[in-house]
Amino acid sequence: MKKTLFSFFFLFSSMVASAQESGVFLTLPLSPRAGGMGDAFVALADDPLGLYYNPAGMVFAKRPAISLVYHKYLQDINGNSFAFVYPFRHWAIGFAPTIYAMKEEPIYDSLGADTGGKFGYESKLMDVALAGRIGGLGLGVAGKSYSEDIGGQKSATTAYDVGAIYKLGRLSFGAAIQNLGGKIFEYKVAKIQRLGAAYTGTKYSAAVDLKKEGEDKGYLGFGGAYNLSRALKLRGGWQLKDEFGGITFGLGFELGGLSFDYAFLSYGDLGATHKAGVSLAFGASADRTKVTEVEKDDIEVKGGFQASTNTAPGIVKIAGGTNIAVAEFVGKNVSQADASIVTDFLRTELVSSGLFNVMDRNNMDTVLAEQKFQNSGCTEQECAVEMGKLLNIKQVLVGSLSKLLDSYYVTVNVVDVETGKISVSYNSDAVSSKELKEVCRKIVKNLSRK
Repeated sequence: MKKTLFSFFFLFSSMVASAQESGVFLTLPLSPRAGGMGDAFVALADDPLGLYYNPAGMVFAKRPAISLVYHKYLQDINGNSFAFVYPFRHWAIGFAPTIYAMKEEPIYDSLGADTGGKFGYESKLMDVALAGRIGGLGLGVAGKSYSEDIGGQKSATTAYDVGAIYKLGRLSFGAAIQNLGGKIFEYKVAKIQRLGAAYTGTKYSAAVDLKKEGEDKGYLGFGGAYNLSRALKLRGGWQLKDEFGGITFGLGFELGGLSFDYAFLSYGDLGATHKAGVSLAFGASADRTKVTEVEKDDIEVKGGFQASTNTAPGIVKIAGGTNIAVAEFVGKNVSQADASIVTDFLRTELVSSGLFNVMDRNNMDTVLAEQKFQNSGCTEQECAVEMGKLLNIKQVLVGSLSKLLDSYYVTVNVVDVETGKISVSYNSDAVSSKELKEVCRKIVKNLSRK
């Protein structure tokens, strides 16, 4: 009991009293995934509890999701968090309540006699967030209510968070300011400022955050994750904090839309904390478009380039969130290397849009090589269908880069693997090689119906 109270008061006074700030539990890591990666999460924030780190992150979620997390904090202090995120096409909403509590213990006097009184602690946090997205830029805002009950003394307040995330291919950059406004027991709650970057690959990911809590000096948190298999993920990191920093470790297991996560965080001499949670993603993709009928060979001009649909009625755009692959473009009167570069341009723009699940080129080549896929002797559609079945992909983008006189021409066909038909065909031209990247950007905009 004495050790419990000592640890609690030592932690409380060290983290907030010296800086004349309150709201100690507003500064704690909540996501097991983030905790395992050194709490570097402001540029990711892509699980339901990510709205505590950056409310902009939830707008990049593909499907609605819920999370339940148990926090084993120092000594007898434990917590529970629930989070729910629901993304729309370009918007997302979410809310997440958290409770930390220490069970009541009897209070003894200096001689060890029971005074008849009891001491306990409880903090409650409710976060409600809204986010929107314009292309690869997500912006979010959150409002929160926060209260503390320390030995029967109660105080409550409200505070606000703002954040932004910008995605550029596999890179993402994030910034957030948390706990704006509000006072607990006449002290301002500790404002948190985060700035970070992250890289997300198929086998590994890495993130780094610069974090400043209240009046304390800033410190770095960094970490990474490695996919041991499709289901099992290993995470690790470090918080370079003068007090209460140290190594972090985490594990994740994913099975379909269900995931289990665990995190260990060192708090120096005070010991370690543990977090374990389960998350479930469900429902349809947030980025979906309705299929409408169009006339064969209908021509649409958008943003200065021409997109033609030259197939049967009833098949229009790729539904956002669909798993797709991009086959290497064919070079016509240009080198194959140039055609491959334009293929990469298109992949990058598809990923940056945040609407499509684009298969990594290296993974695609590995799977096709293992299946001994050969594209010689087959037509464009036949090859795309066979490729899509081997990759377990619904739609494959095939195309070409050609040059005539001083102009370049890009053609992209979207092949539906199930029907074997070209659902949409796009053609665009550029007067110089410098415009080819912009051409790919316009094609993706048309695909995503922005």
